[in-house]
Amino acid sequence: MVIEPILKRRAVREYENAAISDSQLEDIIRAGQFAPTAHHNASVEFIVIRNPKTKDALFTLLDQEFVHDAPVLIAPVLDRTKSVAPVQDLSVATENMFLQAASMGLGTVWKNVSEEESEKVKKLLGIPSQYLLINLIPVGHPKGKTVPHSDAEFSAKKIHREKF
Repeated sequence: MVIEPILKRRAVREYENAAISDSQLEDIIRAGQFAPTAHHNASVEFIVIRNPKTKDALFTLLDQEFVHDAPVLIAPVLDRTKSVAPVQDLSVATENMFLQAASMGLGTVWKNVSEEESEKVKKLLGIPSQYLLINLIPVGHPKGKTVPHSDAEFSAKKIHREKF
């Protein structure tokens, strides 16, 4: 049931020093590749970053400790010339990846990459100029226990019928 990983998915910013296997990574990226895209353009691509020197350089650019500490980072990117809804396509792929990771007991967080930061990160990672980068996805085993969402957090008051 898809609600289970939705309830388990929390923003994780602290990670254990434990490796993520290639097969785990492939499953997470597979979920991103199978995400819907506008006009079924399937233009989202993924850069996997494990090298400590590259993560150090990204930490220097982005100044958030979890960028450095996560065992792996995934940079979803998209060729803007192939998509009519690039931000939406990247966002849906990212959410699919979050849910797959949560279903595997792994933690993730959306690391926003501003437009200014994006140009620097693209240069560092060799991403062609026509590609859009809006976020990084740190992936790892959560340090400590994450508490799933509960029914108490659900608000029926946020549901509007026919009109606001």
